[in-house]
Amino acid sequence: MDIYILENSETQLIPETFCQSLFPERMKKAERYLKADDRFMCIGAGLLISCIAHISESKIYISEYGKPYSRNGIFFNVSHSGNCAALAFGKHETGIDIEKINGDNLYLAEYIFTKQELQWINFEPVTRFHILWSIKESILKASGTGLHLSVTLPEVYPETNHIFVNGMTYYFNYGIFENKSIAVSSTVDTGKLNIKKISADEIISCFQRKN
Repeated sequence: MDIYILENSETQLIPETFCQSLFPERMKKAERYLKADDRFMCIGAGLLISCIAHISESKIYISEYGKPYSRNGIFFNVSHSGNCAALAFGKHETGIDIEKINGDNLYLAEYIFTKQELQWINFEPVTRFHILWSIKESILKASGTGLHLSVTLPEVYPETNHIFVNGMTYYFNYGIFENKSIAVSSTVDTGKLNIKKISADEIISCFQRKN
């Protein structure tokens, strides 16, 4: 599955007037963030959805659990962390999570993971903590209920590629990209992740082709 990454450094190169013409409502949302990095990640997510997944901001709806979705047969999901936004989309339910790898949240492991999961993490604590976190979060997002399922989510075994949740099988794949863990889950096996960095020029060219 193709994963699209838009870094904040590229988002900053895109004229504000261009973004305003695409999605004024998202720009208003971005303005509510206090940190510049958070604003750019919010804008970057909107740019990826509009210019890469070709889903207009006006055609995005919100489920009862807060998951954005479209009604054109394309399933999409975005995530952001540190200095970039990430997008995954396709013809089946999809969830993506990207996490910056550091040791800041390692103390949470014993509270959120099972004994079996902790054993897997202990071989490489910092990296595996974020891999497992990303996998679980992507599954929750693919399910469409987000953290509402976090308490009941069964154990995840990264050596496998699927998990059974609430009557549905979700397949997951993961990888490491520039000190970030990325995981994608879907109701079908999406295969190996193919990560593509998107430039400001590609975003603008894509928009120009559409118009």
